[in-house]
Amino acid sequence: MPESRHTYDDRKNILREELFGEESFDGPYSLLYHMGEPTRVKAVKKVPRNPVDRDHADVMLHRHFQTGLMEKKGDFVSGRRCLMFNSTVRLSVARTSEKGRSLYRNALNDEVYFIHSGRGTMKSVLGDLDISEGDYLYVPKGTTYTLDAPSGLEFFLVESRERASIPPRYLNVYGQIKEGSPYYTRDIRVPRLNAPSTDRGSFPVLVDFGDYFLLEERDMNPFDVAGWDGYLYPFAISTSSMAPIVGKLHQPPPVHETFSGKSFMIGTFLPRKFDFHPRSIPISYYHSNIDTDEVLFYSSGNFMSRKGISPGSVTLHVRGLIHGPQPGALEAAIGKADTDEVAVMVEAYEPLKVTGDAMSVEDKSYMESWYR
Repeated sequence: MPESRHTYDDRKNILREELFGEESFDGPYSLLYHMGEPTRVKAVKKVPRNPVDRDHADVMLHRHFQTGLMEKKGDFVSGRRCLMFNSTVRLSVARTSEKGRSLYRNALNDEVYFIHSGRGTMKSVLGDLDISEGDYLYVPKGTTYTLDAPSGLEFFLVESRERASIPPRYLNVYGQIKEGSPYYTRDIRVPRLNAPSTDRGSFPVLVDFGDYFLLEERDMNPFDVAGWDGYLYPFAISTSSMAPIVGKLHQPPPVHETFSGKSFMIGTFLPRKFDFHPRSIPISYYHSNIDTDEVLFYSSGNFMSRKGISPGSVTLHVRGLIHGPQPGALEAAIGKADTDEVAVMVEAYEPLKVTGDAMSVEDKSYMESWYR
């Protein structure tokens, strides 16, 4: 790369500098140095997509969706099944049966994947990043990439119009992760930059605009980046590296926060020791989410506050209705020393709407589960 930004070192071999940034020129950004022109697009065409059923469930109820019953199909884009959404976030699952068929770019949303099962490699303009079961993968909007997973992936996905970031309370004024946070800088894996590609041919890129795609036809491989630096890039964190926060008494969900935006947060429940008060009740207490809808994706372990839950289950607990442990769970929890659960929680501050895909695998008896 040139010694200084916005300059060149060799007039006969000028690299094409791209400012890859969010929030116009005021947000986090990286500078990418391409061998060719990143604007070189041979043709563009609109590609329709199946619309999300936006008016399926119009009653606010606690719900349980058995996503493990969904068939395996598609790749990391076409296999997505949207379960819930509001004006800023979209929550989906996928059980893929194909490797990534094309390059992809989400034009509108940051993406946070939780890898429920499988392994693969994210290949992007910024390099390669291996992912496997138990990983979070963060992909900033505007990233051109594919997910190469020949044996298939199962994942839970949060797409956000807002920036999904490390929670500000975990950072000091210098941007460094504070002591006492559930993960550390050393736990964050970044892409490995390969030698820049000079391949020519046909390189379609599917650009996601929410309700439709644009298909860019390129005649040069967009993975032609010779170098980059900055603060905006994909990264991965393994949940096995995280250090859950525990206490003398039961800790509220915010201590499990992993990512956040202005109108949502993502938390992670992980294997951990339980509360050490001699008369502690280690299970979640009854609560009303007065200002939030709460979604849980259950990945593995023993979910002691719920009966009838299995890996891949997704529950929605809505504002306005109290929820908590099911009958008998509180008494059964007393004396337990630890838990082996792995689950992802999303709290959305704007009400979520439920889709037809979610309703197709709904456990209709879930709302009655507190009365048994």
